[in-house]
Amino acid sequence: MDSGMILGFSFGYLVTIAGVFLLYSPVIAMVLVLLVVVGILKVVLLPFAVLIRKLRRRPEPDMGGHWLPGTSERAPE
Repeated sequence: MDSGMILGFSFGYLVTIAGVFLLYSPVIAMVLVLLVVVGILKVVLLPFAVLIRKLRRRPEPDMGGHWLPGTSERAPE
């Protein structure tokens, strides 16, 4: 193996890497665009998610003992 052959193999590997990158560049661009779109949608829909969470939360029931027979409405000591 002389230096020309090593240089040729190295150049071939670099050309192969560049070709694979160019072949998959539309896929890489599409993934990046989808990530940006998902990020924007999350920011836009965040207020609605908070609103739905507030609407689904039920108020805590009043657990005072005044509804039990024989208890008064005074606070426990």
